Amino acid sequence: MYQVLIVDDEPIVKIALRSIITWNDLGFHICATASNGEEALEMAGRFHPNLIICDLKMPIMDGLELIKAVQERKMDCEFLVISNYEDFNYVRTALVLGASDYILKVSISPEELTGQLEKIKEKLDQKSSQHEKILYSKDEVLLHQEQQAAWQEFFTHKSYKLSELENITGLSQNKPLGSLSLCQISFDWYAQNLEPLPSAELLRNTLKNALEQFDRRRIIFFSANNTLLVIPESQLKQHHKTIAGLSARIAQFFQYYMSLSPAILYQSGIPDLIEARNVYHNFQELLELGFYGPLAQIDAEKLMVSSAVPDVSYKELAMEILAIPDKTLEYASCRLTKLLDSCKKHHVMPTKVIQYCARLLGELEYHVSGITTITHDQIADSTDIIRNVISLEELSKNLMDALQAIFAPKQPSCNTSADYSPEVVQALSYIQNNYSRKISLTSVAEYVGLSSGYLCRIFKEETSVSINAYINSLRMTKAAELLKDKNSYIKEIAISVGFEDQLYFSRQFKRYYGVTPSEYRSSGHS
Repeated sequence: MYQVLIVDDEPIVKIALRSIITWNDLGFHICATASNGEEALEMAGRFHPNLIICDLKMPIMDGLELIKAVQERKMDCEFLVISNYEDFNYVRTALVLGASDYILKVSISPEELTGQLEKIKEKLDQKSSQHEKILYSKDEVLLHQEQQAAWQEFFTHKSYKLSELENITGLSQNKPLGSLSLCQISFDWYAQNLEPLPSAELLRNTLKNALEQFDRRRIIFFSANNTLLVIPESQLKQHHKTIAGLSARIAQFFQYYMSLSPAILYQSGIPDLIEARNVYHNFQELLELGFYGPLAQIDAEKLMVSSAVPDVSYKELAMEILAIPDKTLEYASCRLTKLLDSCKKHHVMPTKVIQYCARLLGELEYHVSGITTITHDQIADSTDIIRNVISLEELSKNLMDALQAIFAPKQPSCNTSADYSPEVVQALSYIQNNYSRKISLTSVAEYVGLSSGYLCRIFKEETSVSINAYINSLRMTKAAELLKDKNSYIKEIAISVGFEDQLYFSRQFKRYYGVTPSEYRSSGHS
């Protein structure tokens, strides 16, 4: 007799479930009932039910939390969930978590409940007949892990020999795999914007459901965000599938069960494993194109990429921009927007685009006269950020900020601390108290508790200068004050305002004031 725990916060539902059928005739016994997940968890620990029938929406601990808690405690039982029409998203999550099925409250009938219990009893009988043996013995599990590790090593390292893979996996003892199809499923968790991230086990189970007809030994997990499938084309033909159709099915499963949109790269007609490894490494380069936006499902063989920015060299573009003196900023912004659109259209590798833009800014700064220290620092900040951007949107924004600094620099804000956000006030305070030490954008961001990119953006929006520009400006101002003391050594002043190298300090000071520290002191400024 299998034990059943019924969990629902509505007494009438528990009564109805108890009386709607004769449980013993079906091989079940109701061992306990509970009104919420917390009570149910305690009951499950006492009675060890084989089946838990639970409502999804309950106070204190709902049905989904109960399922997760039972699984975390490794209690071996089945779940049948009860829901309303509007709870479909909860139902979908429950099924992904492992619930056997669901019943709508409004349509519970003896026939439907009996049918569900018969299916669940079949599963429980199967467990019982096997005496809950695990699928593999310990030795078999270790062998499976070793084989998975060999597949991973083979694909990720080109120095790994095919003969080693064949020996460990037993490929050398089997008939040749023949022509292959390769499929890689990747998740950009930054773009998915999920909190918390789904577990690797949940991703694995969803993928296995999508691949129920295929040999799961060919599922090679590298990490929670990267999975490779190696499928003999003979197996695809056997099931009347194509690798494109299978990719679409995988995408559909992840979207339906988890509301996720993976990037899926695939290619067919691969003659052997050595070529399959080359295709996999090509996949890694193609994944970088996620820089321009979501990739969806892509036939890698049909996707042509470029390693060169189209149109003109960065030096030629700089001269073209500078040749429009009246509307330089407007022209530069329009011209670069078109250039980036062209890069996206031609699938230019993002690293090449980023490198091009950084060099362009350096070329523009070199040819524009009258660049102040503050402007130089702002350009340097934007260039540093550009070198680390992960999307076209970020690149475009920081590029436009740099162009603004070069061709239409804003005067520093005269706002008082009362006009600033708390984070900017914290940053200003930290800089003012630590300018004599080695500080940077990163150290300021860590102190405030924000990402460098976000802090840099709000600081510049509110003060009109970048963090590095503000730090240098403060140091130069303090240095000028200290030069009033004619008995102080310039090397001591340099150290006291955060410069270990006196020569570098003098160059920065001259850039800021137009004269060296010695000339500044002797000219009567002190």
